[in-house]
Amino acid sequence: MSKLLSDAQLEQLDSFLMSPRTPAETMDIEMLDGFLVALAVGPEEVPEDEWLPAIFAGTPPEFDDHAEAEQIFGLIRQHAASIKAAFSVNRRDNPGENPLYVPVILSDEDQDEQWQETSGVYWASGFYAGIEARGEAWDVLLEANEELDTAVENILALAASAGDEADTSPSDEVGAEPIKLLTTKERADRVAELPWHVEDIMYFVLEEKFGHVEQVKRDEPKVGRNDPCPCGSGKKFKKCHGA
Repeated sequence: MSKLLSDAQLEQLDSFLMSPRTPAETMDIEMLDGFLVALAVGPEEVPEDEWLPAIFAGTPPEFDDHAEAEQIFGLIRQHAASIKAAFSVNRRDNPGENPLYVPVILSDEDQDEQWQETSGVYWASGFYAGIEARGEAWDVLLEANEELDTAVENILALAASAGDEADTSPSDEVGAEPIKLLTTKERADRVAELPWHVEDIMYFVLEEKFGHVEQVKRDEPKVGRNDPCPCGSGKKFKKCHGA
């Protein structure tokens, strides 16, 4: 399995993505994570020469030299590979008590007192961008499977925050009803449940593509907000990937 990026590598990549040398529409690390997860669990393979430019809104970033370009693209490819490996057949067929993958959700706790009101917005927006990469294929599945549509809605609801108009939410463009804005508590709970919403989507997609797929039923309880984060950081889930 491809190795997950370390915290230092995630910070390094995010710093570059948010630097003045990238287009203003460039994805940050949280949005990139949601984007790559959607590609990994989606109904069709999306080639690198299509998804990689999309990270930078189709405009190449400025690099100091070839070495920096190789390093940044290497981090992006490693992150994509680790996500794809997390949802591989071997991992799906041999689940442990922890989720297959814990999404990268940024916390602005030190800079923004209202960060909880927008927690998960960028991740869900990235997930939607991943859906749009193969919009027609997703539309076919969403129309055929109400449970899948609901599972996708559970994620896309995070993309709408205070100040957004409910009727312009991403989900409205994939044929669903306008999204009701989540309360701060509902948002926190939804972010904490993200790993399992993603797995639900993965199994629903597989079922639509290949017929009935046995969905994993874990005997162990889901990770609580005050439990240690499954990523191994030693932090509480609510202070790490559940932030």
